Amino acid sequence: MSHETMVLIAKLVGPLWMGGFLLIVLIRAYNPARRAEQERIARSILEPGPARDLRKDRP
Repeated sequence: MSHETMVLIAKLVGPLWMGGFLLIVLIRAYNPARRAEQERIARSILEPGPARDLRKDRP
């Protein structure tokens, strides 16, 4: 297999691979059935807890 053939294969398969990956990510991100789970995860980051003063840790 020559170098030019390998470059041609990489140029053809690479964008198709990345396009397929993008399609999977978009389907999973915008799937309405996953909406409740995504909201729960997003809210768990923002849950109120004891406030910690980060300035005390610095000299």
